[in-house]
Amino acid sequence: MAFMRSKQQIEEIPLYEMKVWSCDNDECNGWMRQDFSFSEQPTCPLCQSRMTQETRMLPELAHYINS
Repeated sequence: MAFMRSKQQIEEIPLYEMKVWSCDNDECNGWMRQDFSFSEQPTCPLCQSRMTQETRMLPELAHYINS
């Protein structure tokens, strides 16, 4: 018996320019969204190096707050 898969349209996710913190260590790829950092000048959670601000094109995430 043969099964046929329907061709589904893949929805393109819109990207937005977002502020992020990026690790200064050239050997580390660590980064985090600025909205999700807990300090004004975070250190990299992977290697503990200094981080600097930059912008990246990323999908928007929803913020859910449980009351």
